[in-house]
Amino acid sequence: MDLDMDDYMDPYEEAEAEAAGLGGPAAEDSSDEDDSEAESDYEEKSYGHLRSGKHRVRNPDGTFRCPFCPGKKKQDYKLKDLLQHADGIGVSSKHRRHGRERAVHRAFARFVRTDPSFREELAGITGIPGAILPTDANVAASANGTSKPEVDTAGSNSAAAAVASAPVAAAAPPPQEVEKYVWPWVCVLAAGLGFNPEDFASRVAMFNLAELIPLYSDEIEGSEAFAIVRFTNDWGGFNDALTLENHFSVNKLGKNEWHTRNSGGNAAKGDGAEGDIKVYGWIAREGDYNAASVVGRFLRKHTDLKTIDDVSKLHSERSGMTVAALASQIEAKNRYLLDLETKKNATEFSISRLEADNRRLHEAYNEEMRNLHRRARENALRIFQDNENLRVELENKRRELNARAKQLEKLSAENASDKKKLNDERQKVS
Repeated sequence: MDLDMDDYMDPYEEAEAEAAGLGGPAAEDSSDEDDSEAESDYEEKSYGHLRSGKHRVRNPDGTFRCPFCPGKKKQDYKLKDLLQHADGIGVSSKHRRHGRERAVHRAFARFVRTDPSFREELAGITGIPGAILPTDANVAASANGTSKPEVDTAGSNSAAAAVASAPVAAAAPPPQEVEKYVWPWVCVLAAGLGFNPEDFASRVAMFNLAELIPLYSDEIEGSEAFAIVRFTNDWGGFNDALTLENHFSVNKLGKNEWHTRNSGGNAAKGDGAEGDIKVYGWIAREGDYNAASVVGRFLRKHTDLKTIDDVSKLHSERSGMTVAALASQIEAKNRYLLDLETKKNATEFSISRLEADNRRLHEAYNEEMRNLHRRARENALRIFQDNENLRVELENKRRELNARAKQLEKLSAENASDKKKLNDERQKVS
């Protein structure tokens, strides 16, 4: 069956890529991904997250999902198909698969094979290497004096080798005690009688330390002088603490020399200047933490005991939380930027509409002003034309009246002449 795994992207890697400003998977030729040790560390980290229950594997309908393939449409595997999916990616070529992608799937296959909650489902699966047997089957196998193949903790597709039958199992060797250090990293400085604790600073001035704390003890506890040298919490601080310890150890001024120093006097003299008191130094460990001295009380109050693995896990968890916090911040910033872009687009749209309305108002105003000027010009021309017509008409009327007046004068003169002739004829007749 086709499980469609070619374009998978690890969610942890995606968050780190977003925090670094990258848009996709990291380059295949990265030195960290090619480093098998780093890949193994990432596998252990992912396995720890799975065991702590941070990832959901079971679906409500009884099927299973791959927590490291969140973008896949298929999230309803049967357990056998899910193991084939995890094993297939876990053993794929590094040229084809991302190193962290292979690591998380190997961790997932290892978790499914070793977690007791999958015993019943694994009991009915055949053809899957490293599947554990249910409790009843294990009991029956022990009764027959045989042993089943061990779990394939690497999550690979190679079958576990068969174990030869034996009537009595060999006793396991006792677990080796893991050395515990005081964390945050500190070193202890010690000197004998007559040494001023304030002078410890000049003895360790050449080292890269964060803080030096002189300790003052009661007279009942003795006359020795002690000081605590603090370093940074990272691996650089641990390296600086080891450098200080090695410096004193090479000069035979370590913890063993402090406890086996000459009992003839509390203030052992040095080989340098006259009256110089020897100062001893070492990195604080479990014995110093549990001591009943002023050093032990200070360490129990201000520090903890941790193994190197504990500190590594703590740094890994902090890195994961930092990556998750950065991814969350980036997501919040992206949402904020999207919101700002939406508001900007709305504002630009409103401004464009206002500009269009303003442009239309100006055009309407200019058109109306042009119409007013045109009508005013036409009215003025019409008035001038009417005045001219009236003037011409008046002039014509005046000439006409003058002509009639002359005609009347002429007729009046003719009437007067006719009247005179008529009177002359009347006189002649009479």
